[in-house]
Amino acid sequence: MRFSHLRNLAVLLFFSSGLLWGESKIPDIPLDEVGFPLPYYSPVSGTFAEIRNHNLHLGSDFKSYGLNGHSILATFDGYIEEISYSKTGYGLSLNLYSPKYKLKSKYAHLHSFGGSLNDLELLRRAILLMGDPTGFQLKLPPGMFAAKKGVSLGKTGESGSGISHLHLEFRAEKGIINPLYFPEIHQKDKTPPTILSLYLEGDHLENPILLSAKEKTKGKYELYTDKGDLFESIALTGKIRIRMSGYDFIRSRNKNNVYGMDLAVNGKTTFTRNFDFLAYEDGSKKHQFYDINRSSLAPPVYFYHMYEQSKNFKEEGFSLDLDGYKPKEKLSLEVSLRDATGNKSSVYFTVIHEKDEKVSDRLSKNKKTGNIYNSLDGKLTVDLSKVEVSGEGSLQITEINSQNIPFKIPSGLPLKGKIYQLDTKKLSWKGEGSGEWNLGYPIPIKESLYFYDSSIGKFQSITQKRKSNGFSFKLTKLGFVMVLSDETPPTIFPMTSLARYIELPEIRNQCFEERYYVLGDTGSGFRTNVELTIDGQSYPYEYDPDRRAIRVTIPKSLQKERPYLLLEAKAFDFAGNVSEPFVDLISTRGWKEELQASCPVME
Repeated sequence: MRFSHLRNLAVLLFFSSGLLWGESKIPDIPLDEVGFPLPYYSPVSGTFAEIRNHNLHLGSDFKSYGLNGHSILATFDGYIEEISYSKTGYGLSLNLYSPKYKLKSKYAHLHSFGGSLNDLELLRRAILLMGDPTGFQLKLPPGMFAAKKGVSLGKTGESGSGISHLHLEFRAEKGIINPLYFPEIHQKDKTPPTILSLYLEGDHLENPILLSAKEKTKGKYELYTDKGDLFESIALTGKIRIRMSGYDFIRSRNKNNVYGMDLAVNGKTTFTRNFDFLAYEDGSKKHQFYDINRSSLAPPVYFYHMYEQSKNFKEEGFSLDLDGYKPKEKLSLEVSLRDATGNKSSVYFTVIHEKDEKVSDRLSKNKKTGNIYNSLDGKLTVDLSKVEVSGEGSLQITEINSQNIPFKIPSGLPLKGKIYQLDTKKLSWKGEGSGEWNLGYPIPIKESLYFYDSSIGKFQSITQKRKSNGFSFKLTKLGFVMVLSDETPPTIFPMTSLARYIELPEIRNQCFEERYYVLGDTGSGFRTNVELTIDGQSYPYEYDPDRRAIRVTIPKSLQKERPYLLLEAKAFDFAGNVSEPFVDLISTRGWKEELQASCPVME
């Protein structure tokens, strides 16, 4: 019943503008005609409209538990409209089309079309043999490969990008539909979204306020200041902006995007957004929905605008204009996040319509020329003049004492010099800002620029370039920059989180054994080239960027003369440190039973 009500609301509300629709942009397909895309009830590992590096995630990802080869099922009656393959992006994919409802299902990252449509898989192999093996895109005649709901269309894989999973999209004439809109696909979970923090910004507020959220009872959160005091009310005037950070646990451990959000003032909803539909032209406009300088992909943290943001990115929107209320008037605010099942989490506080003269300025003033900002000592410069800037505010660069930073610097990475905090007031930017840090001395190889992302509470990599007396860097996020010395070696270990076999038996290559070894580094980052030998001889490998591991493929025919193989490997980082040698003794005794007669012989 709750989902039915949610769907009725979704039909009334436009995803990106909050305006009433003249008609629904979602095809009027009976909801029970759309089925689940896998033969088992797989948890969602990635949701619709999640923030990505260059655009928004346009579908839902379903777990395949590290195994390629699960059957993918037709979500409705239709025919295969298109097949395609590329080494990046969607990988091997197909589009299932319903001419009755003008609706497409796109399945991506497949292993093969080895389902009930045998000729479709033969066509794939023929195209790769006769054409370009690196990719193809082929429109098929209508009805040539017809399929009923529930029929197997292919096998899950990991082609394109990402570790093994199924990516599913629903495409209509005017845009893309959230798969969780359909009852058979949404996850029926009972856990409301998690609220992390609330960001409050106002025209007459000296500095933005970041409040942490703590759950008091299920779905009910309280707000706290950076000093740990309970936050219940604040005096404000003019336009204010509210941003909420959080995510949704569904049935997996993944931190997913929410389905919707609301802002209510004195019990009346003043803002609502549903992530149920996205127009094609809005796929790259993530700034409309997120604070892109605070949101993060890895690990996922979403700072949602609780207001409509301008599509042209020039003007900053607002959540509430207090000038329309009486002086001294008290407004009760409820800010909420929702999931596809209808579970809701909320925070509550009161706004009193008056200017608070007691608010202090904790951020130091900076020298500014246009959209170029400098620290007070002139050592650090950030240039936003060549990127799109929204809002009339400023970027604040503040020198912070190492004793007052809200994080711990990892052991083995001693601090060299100053720490600067980067924050904004009534300003955001889209793209890569340029930074310069003049240290005044030649940079040793072990010293690098480090960035602590304050929105996710973790150190993140930052694009940087060494100069004769400092660093230049690119800036897309807000946080702390510093120089640390990398005194810790990298690591290399076997990957134990993967299933014993990457493929299910029906699609596994019986001729080869695959081994994965994970690379890691606390400091400057590991190099993807390693020193690897088997039985004392150099052996080839491939670096897998999704798993951050090297993949070693070993012919099983080696078992004929070698009951054991001794694998040795060393990893390197960018500071010149070398890992301890890693040794793996591989037994080949069990390979004999799996060998096929067609396997190549390698002595």
